[in-house]
Amino acid sequence: MYNKHENVYKNIEDMRNELVSISLEIFNNPELGYKEYNSCKLLTEFLKKNGFEIDLGILNMDTSFIATYDSLKEGRAIGLIAEYDALPEIGHACGHNLFSVAACGAAVALKEEVDKSGGKVVVIGTPCEEVTNENAGGKVPMAREGVFDNLDIAMMCHGDNTTYVKRYLVASTNLKVKFYGTAIHAGGDVTNGKNALTAAILTINNINAIRQHFFTNAVVNPIITNGGVLPNTIPNLSELRFTIRATNKRELEELMSRVENCIKAASLTTGCEYEITRQKHTYYDTRPNDVLAKLFSNSLEELGVEYTYENTASFAWDVGNVSYRVPTLCPYIKIGPDGILCHSDEFLEASHSEAGFNGLMIGAKAMASTAVDYLESKEIQEKVNEEFKKLVK
Repeated sequence: MYNKHENVYKNIEDMRNELVSISLEIFNNPELGYKEYNSCKLLTEFLKKNGFEIDLGILNMDTSFIATYDSLKEGRAIGLIAEYDALPEIGHACGHNLFSVAACGAAVALKEEVDKSGGKVVVIGTPCEEVTNENAGGKVPMAREGVFDNLDIAMMCHGDNTTYVKRYLVASTNLKVKFYGTAIHAGGDVTNGKNALTAAILTINNINAIRQHFFTNAVVNPIITNGGVLPNTIPNLSELRFTIRATNKRELEELMSRVENCIKAASLTTGCEYEITRQKHTYYDTRPNDVLAKLFSNSLEELGVEYTYENTASFAWDVGNVSYRVPTLCPYIKIGPDGILCHSDEFLEASHSEAGFNGLMIGAKAMASTAVDYLESKEIQEKVNEEFKKLVK
């Protein structure tokens, strides 16, 4: 029986040893965000060897890239996104070594398809997805500056303990807050003191006082990272850090306004000055395209892979910003035993296990076959675009 995906499946299977080898080298040499020099080199050399033109250093990010295979005929542009940064101390406990390679493998396998149908395949390398510094989220400025706007669709995968096709993640940002008070000896005349620690505590209490009025699924999680030095001195400096999450970017901004009011109120009460530093790049919620998701799930069934079609989780991923600019698919692929969690030792082991490499191959094959279905059907193309336009409104 004829299978229109057979060619891309075979192309990817023929590359298995090379794809696994690249993934292992990335795993064994973990690099933090914006410093993924070796990983970027491995991926771009593989793509260049397979006929892709490489542009490095997009938006002055040294380890970002755009790799393009162009049929030189009119047609659709298929985008595949790669991320390849690791975590501090624990390395590739998020599996980026697997699915950066899966994106590249899928792209190479699609060359013959775009030669037939016209169009192009584009791999976009995006640094620093993990929140390891204040500038985390390489996809955010790339989305904002239109890097993805010339694509017709974009796809990428991530590892997990279950395969989820259509996953809704939240919008997220981080804050740092400093209160500046007036230090004075706690045993003396404290009339002129301004207690920065009190301002920090009041901020948390103010937030707790209005939690019942938050949006559903909203999360504001503060910690005090500096509350003073000596107990016999009223602190003149305190510092807090916050993680703030909401269902979507609109609710996130409204939640941010409420948090800022809580900070201002603490400042007014104590007389302390304050300074707010927000994470440079806000992660938007993901908006996966349902038409693409159904194609992807059909491919999983064809490959004999069990999956959960739809899921909601309270963490964030900077691919959400991409999904606001172009129809996007961002599934999660099972790479290890049930119950393992990202950023754990168990997930680290899975990221270079046989199950992990099988997940790499499944992700590459399912993305490539989804692209084949998309390229071959104008009806599907129109439905994908119609759904995206409704989401934009």
